[in-house]
Amino acid sequence: MLRQITTTTLVMVALGLVILLIERMLRLLDLVANPDRIFSYVGQMLVLLIPHFLGVALPAAFFFGILLTFNRLKRDNEMEVALTSGRGLHEMLRPVMAMAFVMLAIAVLNSGFLQPFARYAYRSVKFAVAHATLSAAVRDGTFIHVSGMTFLAENAQIGEDGLYLSKIFVYEEKPNGSAFMTTGKQGLLRQGEDDSGSILSLLDGMRAEIRPDGSGAGIVSFAGFDWPIIDSGDGRFRTRGRDERELTLPELWLALLNPPERPRPAEIRGEFHGRLVLIVSMLLLPLLAVPLALGGGPRRQTFSIILGLLVLIVYQKLLTFGEAMTSRNMASPWLALWGPFVVFLVGGLLLFRQVAFRVPGDRFAQWMSSVEDLVARVFRDRDKEGGAA
Repeated sequence: MLRQITTTTLVMVALGLVILLIERMLRLLDLVANPDRIFSYVGQMLVLLIPHFLGVALPAAFFFGILLTFNRLKRDNEMEVALTSGRGLHEMLRPVMAMAFVMLAIAVLNSGFLQPFARYAYRSVKFAVAHATLSAAVRDGTFIHVSGMTFLAENAQIGEDGLYLSKIFVYEEKPNGSAFMTTGKQGLLRQGEDDSGSILSLLDGMRAEIRPDGSGAGIVSFAGFDWPIIDSGDGRFRTRGRDERELTLPELWLALLNPPERPRPAEIRGEFHGRLVLIVSMLLLPLLAVPLALGGGPRRQTFSIILGLLVLIVYQKLLTFGEAMTSRNMASPWLALWGPFVVFLVGGLLLFRQVAFRVPGDRFAQWMSSVEDLVARVFRDRDKEGGAA
């Protein structure tokens, strides 16, 4: 049984990682305009994304590994043979719970340590890509779009200090709907002295603002203007820890005791409790998967999978909403995050008790079968209406 659960979990994790990484790879290819470094940059970023996607795929794969294994045992009548031998379902759950503790340890390592460092390293590479992309993409008289800006330079020439430009035009849109247009007769695209990002130094130019309603807000002329067009907000040149998601679990705990200026205490509290809830939720998954696998009809696997998927989605959305409320200091983590965990834990224990210690035909099994019959009837009637039409 453990071998089947492990095999199914590994296959689903691998499949999930491949799908998620391919989807992200297509998006990353659009960020890299330098063909000489495209495979190097994209390869590094994909590797650094593995811990993040593993945190998404592993719980779902483990849940469905348990659900599909116990569903197959019931479908092939192996569950009846095991139960008639005197071994109860609660005894069969023990090795599964032992495996859940192994998954919990993996989640601690991944979520508590690997993900923060990988996230910081990913942002470092992303910053390098942004700077290299802009420097590599600038061509004489060619419009380029990078980092939310449209950029044009009539002439571009590489020098010792950076990229020398002439007759520059930059159009930048802001999230609030406003926009800025900046021009300069001469310019130099370089890195900041403190490695804080890419700086565009312009000479003899103008800067104009366009409000969201389309009206102008004035024009400013300048003799010299240093513009950090790609700052280090997500870059590798800043120190790690300005984002709470870049902190390990011990660092989050220390930050709770001695709050720094940034991130805010509420953000640290939400991230800390959110990670802990996701980690201990590994112990909750078997209690939900086994009743869903055994509570329905003997030959209906699709409904159990769909219902299990809905349960996971609802639980994940509740935790996401709870973490957002906690990070904005609008709710206590004990209510917004640990509350859903306790509700699903109690519900899982009650459902498992119904399946493990009640005779066949209990209310939960009857409810599952009734819902299955209703769903099947709805789709059957819809097919008939489609065929008649």
